[in-house]
Amino acid sequence: MVYNLMSFAEAHLEENSFTRGNANIYFKLASQFRTQDEPAYCGPSTLVMVLNALEVDPGQVWKAPWRFYHESMLDCCVPLESIKKNGINLTQFVCLAICNRLHAEAHYGAENEDFLTGLRQDLLESVRGEGRVIVASYDRSVLQQTGTGHFSPLAAFHTKSDRVLIMDVARFKYPPHWVELKQLQKAMCSIDPATGKPRGYIKLQLRSKTRPLVAFSLKASLGCGSEAEFASAVLAWKEFLLCDVMPVDDEELQMCCRKFAQCFSSHALCCDQKDIKEDKVNVGCQAALSEACRTVCTEVRRTRMANVFLSSAVAALMLAWPFEDGYSERSDRLARLAKEEVSKFSPDTKNEISLLTTQLSTLIECSKPPPKLSITNESKQPKCSSHQSGCRCKFDVKL
Repeated sequence: MVYNLMSFAEAHLEENSFTRGNANIYFKLASQFRTQDEPAYCGPSTLVMVLNALEVDPGQVWKAPWRFYHESMLDCCVPLESIKKNGINLTQFVCLAICNRLHAEAHYGAENEDFLTGLRQDLLESVRGEGRVIVASYDRSVLQQTGTGHFSPLAAFHTKSDRVLIMDVARFKYPPHWVELKQLQKAMCSIDPATGKPRGYIKLQLRSKTRPLVAFSLKASLGCGSEAEFASAVLAWKEFLLCDVMPVDDEELQMCCRKFAQCFSSHALCCDQKDIKEDKVNVGCQAALSEACRTVCTEVRRTRMANVFLSSAVAALMLAWPFEDGYSERSDRLARLAKEEVSKFSPDTKNEISLLTTQLSTLIECSKPPPKLSITNESKQPKCSSHQSGCRCKFDVKL
């Protein structure tokens, strides 16, 4: 027996938890209990288990005619080939959850009583209901298990012994087992070398009246061969944002849009390029998705930014860009314009832009090396006074 763990079958704690109402979410999770298909698929398999347990509609079929989540559908924030090799971290898990219609609230591990109390409260709220799930991100080695970083959902709580039931998706290694909450807290405090941050837990629940991305997305190839290319594009864009603005607003906007297209046009996908299996049986749902896609594309095309771009997908990425407040005058101007344009959108289009922002933020944070720009006093000075065609400034853009 692994130290401080008790198997689900041997512990006999389940009866007490079930009769006291501390395992209501267990039945939903148990009905969708998965075994991860790949050694590094604990994150996607856990998320698929939660999505299906909460009866989230993926908006596409898995195998006709079933609309059902499978790991192969979780390709929006991290490429599947990269996940097979490296797994995912907590930030990427949250991104995948949000992009698939879940509200995701991450809590990073901390070795204090406040964190333990908050975890216990969130856990009780989850296990006593049927609409919220807690997913643990923890270090197996702290529990004296084989392996390191791991994701799995938490399904029940035994108050007397202060133990939580982990529905381990690596079922070929461990069955469901009970763990002391303090021990799990320690495992959540382990630093993830991929992010330099502690692990932790994520609170998940359905975001009602929302859709997955229907019109645009980032190419799933990011993270493999093109990860460095994306990081370089981000650096080039951030450098450009530090340049002086042009005196004429229309010329300034055109220059910004063209530079953005130079950097990111190869990373944007529109709906006719996305590999989605249509639901040919449920015609009504498919028609609704098609109508939503048309609405999103039409509204994006009406923006000032889209008038410069040949691709609506690139325009959508620019509208969704996570501008840093106070980064530069140019950045702040673009942020205000994007916010103004997005405020006019319908709920479907606002949701689309919000999901793209989540994807972009995650990719920027998790790119290797992370695209950070060293801002010195010299770089904060005006780069070019006129941006005229004959300008030799290295920060100028060739249009």
